[in-house]
Amino acid sequence: MRNSSGERDKRPSFRELEALHAMVEARKTTSAAAKLGVSQPAISRAIHDLEARMGKALFRREGGRLLPTADAVLLYQQSLPVFETLASLGRDSTQGTAQPVRVIAPPTIAHRFLPEIVAAFLAAEPDVRMLIEVGTTSDVIASMADGKYDFGITDAQLHHPAIVFEPFRRSTAHAILRSDHPLASKLELTLNDLNGQRFIALTRRFSVRSTLDRIFKDGGGGPEIVAEAATSAIAYELVRRGLGMTIINPFPVAFARDPDMVIRPFVPKASFETCFVLSTAGPPPQHARRFMDFLRRHQRDDGFSTPIR
Repeated sequence: MRNSSGERDKRPSFRELEALHAMVEARKTTSAAAKLGVSQPAISRAIHDLEARMGKALFRREGGRLLPTADAVLLYQQSLPVFETLASLGRDSTQGTAQPVRVIAPPTIAHRFLPEIVAAFLAAEPDVRMLIEVGTTSDVIASMADGKYDFGITDAQLHHPAIVFEPFRRSTAHAILRSDHPLASKLELTLNDLNGQRFIALTRRFSVRSTLDRIFKDGGGGPEIVAEAATSAIAYELVRRGLGMTIINPFPVAFARDPDMVIRPFVPKASFETCFVLSTAGPPPQHARRFMDFLRRHQRDDGFSTPIR
């Protein structure tokens, strides 16, 4: 399209912006086409026309996916208010938002932390819906790399070029014991305290397991591993049932406030950051960012970890 002076109009058409948004969020022309209910060639043509109009490449192919360039992300962000306004105009207030806040988190965080925050958020914003998926940390990373959710949550920062992390909680590894355990009276536990103790370890896919194994090996001793747990919540419950002790991230299991359990710092320290996991392809939708901001502001203190607000 050209203006009255014969020059090409550099203002994107709505059809081109629709295609851009679908591509940024889906990363594949087939998925973008399905999202908009059009053909794959129609998406390709719209992106081609937009690139010609802007005079810039907006996507690069990498590993079978089309990743947006910095120019595409900027245009996506600049045009986002247009789509949010249109969505709000066409929304029936009795039906909620067209798209829910989509989040994926490991079991312990999903079960021990999110329900309270989600309930408070939905009470404040009753028109919003939530979709909460539970998976391993590897599931969280893979799903966010593929853009399947608005954001993920994890306390294990595994490097991946398609994701970034935003910390919202910091903590260090703590020992979890029953209150009747012989070591429960100590204010902190050291490597020597653990020698020969019955111990519930996390499985080897957890980074803290590798850290503790290295500490035990370097110290020339260590506890007697009697069980391995796939989540911190399982390790906590096995300790509560008298099977032994464990060392885990105290967030969010410390929220249980169980009088039969004690939580003690472990030295040497192993640090954790619990983070939002985001795709590098573009920012999360506005309603998802509102939930993330709400979570930051309203996360409770537990005395064993530090909220980042």
